[in-house]
Amino acid sequence: MILTLILFLNHSGLSQGLIISTGTSIFGTGGNLVLWGNVVNDGYFSNDTNTVIFAGTVQSLGGTSPVLFNNLTVAAGSTTSMITAGQTLKGILVSNNTLNANGNITLLSTATNTALIDGSGTGQVYGNVTMQRYLPSGFGYKYFSSPFQAATVSEFGDDMDLLATFPTFYSYDENRGSSGWVTYTAPAGVLDPLHGYAVNFGPGVAPVTVDVTGVVNSGNLLRTVYNHDSLYTKGFNLVGNPYPSPIDWDAASGWTKTDIDDALYYFKAGGADHYSGTYSTYIEGISSDGLATNIIPSMQAFFIHITDGVWPVTGTLGINNTVRITDYTQQFIKSGSATSRPILRISANYTDNPGTSDPMVIYFDEKGSNEFDGRNDALKLMNTDRLVPNFYSITPDGYNLSINALPLWEDSLLVIPVGLRTERDGNLLFRIMYEDNLSSETKIYLSDNLTGSDNIINMFKGYNIYLNAGEYNNRFSLVLVKGTSYIHDNRSYKDLFSIYSSKGGIVANIILLPGNTGTMTICNISGQLVFIKDFYEIGYHEFNLELKTGIYLVNFLSGNVRDTKKLFILGR
Repeated sequence: MILTLILFLNHSGLSQGLIISTGTSIFGTGGNLVLWGNVVNDGYFSNDTNTVIFAGTVQSLGGTSPVLFNNLTVAAGSTTSMITAGQTLKGILVSNNTLNANGNITLLSTATNTALIDGSGTGQVYGNVTMQRYLPSGFGYKYFSSPFQAATVSEFGDDMDLLATFPTFYSYDENRGSSGWVTYTAPAGVLDPLHGYAVNFGPGVAPVTVDVTGVVNSGNLLRTVYNHDSLYTKGFNLVGNPYPSPIDWDAASGWTKTDIDDALYYFKAGGADHYSGTYSTYIEGISSDGLATNIIPSMQAFFIHITDGVWPVTGTLGINNTVRITDYTQQFIKSGSATSRPILRISANYTDNPGTSDPMVIYFDEKGSNEFDGRNDALKLMNTDRLVPNFYSITPDGYNLSINALPLWEDSLLVIPVGLRTERDGNLLFRIMYEDNLSSETKIYLSDNLTGSDNIINMFKGYNIYLNAGEYNNRFSLVLVKGTSYIHDNRSYKDLFSIYSSKGGIVANIILLPGNTGTMTICNISGQLVFIKDFYEIGYHEFNLELKTGIYLVNFLSGNVRDTKKLFILGR
């Protein structure tokens, strides 16, 4: 006869110990089961929704069969040892005294939940623990970190090919003259706490559950990080969550971020091939793509940027248990958060690849500034997926940003330079993905300095243009217009100025200044800026510019009015 016992624990159930004989099944379905003695499980013991609390002085979990725990707590004053292999946990483990895991428990991960160890526990977990991380797709690179003190690369050997001809496992070194990636496939290589690693699981798109084993990290951890202003690494360091639980980047305490900007940079495998991908960014409650947040899942690695200064800059990243949280639904793909600040998310994508776009965010805040500020702005990390363009705003001090915090906007007109870098020819679409808390009177245009057109864009209408592969840092601007006056689509205003070449120089006649001041830009036929100047009075102005023979586009903006003309240079 098989005996099945269902425990309905709507309040705490107390027990000296628990012996489950062969053929007996026990199912816990709510509340707490408090055990003061040993557990011997020779049958089946599963806890779907309840919490098992070990509260005795010295206890063990043994028998011939493992237990599936929902939540597990080791109470203060209890020393609990796991004797039988194969114990599993799908919820939260709290140790308020001593848990000797002995390599006999696995923290499970599924598409919805990843089990964790609560950092608020006042005790310790000793011995090896295995932690899983479910990936919705194994395709391409994932940025991993280890929640263990000294796990090794070999832990990944059963999930991907460490011996592949093209290396599949990398560490990252910011102080390199070339790419910061360093092949790190030796099985004995240690996965250091607070470090990140790039792991390639291959071209397969099926879900993968990765498992790593070791002694869990807890308490205070420190890492020195650097900015050597190298050509390719540019002060970015690959770091990672060092705990077997999610952590909060915006936690009020528990972090040390000395000479570290406030942005997080996440990577997602791309569609061109399993060697490339795209980056998303989070800072100050703002997400570049609406997915990245301040909650960093367990085993997640990410880039941070060390503040620019007198190079080399040495920073310190420190962390303790107070940044840990108990949200076990966090996956490598995260959910967005709302903000009350005016925000505009604009994207660029190839029209033949509409499912993959590159977003850029402008938001307005009393702490915002026109120049780059690492406390509120996020730099642009260029995508490695050639099927995705790189779209960013450009600050007056020359920084490319994925998230740009500007001062609160009071004027009727705002012009924001934006840039684009592409790896292939193609038709691109610029459109607004999301806007919130902007005035209902605000109209948004993408200004093309080469064609002289101002093109209205919104949630329903975009600007479509064919571009060759290249970098366009001086061709496009976002123009925000508030109120009843506006720029007409694709209309170039005339007779603000005239311009011509004469005797080796350039002569410009400023005829009108509707906005009392005006800005002139001269671009070559590729859209590269060769001259920019502000004007404060009408009349003739002469310039000695060393321009090569060719056709140039001259754009003049004053107030809400624009005029564009071609300039021919001969015989230079």
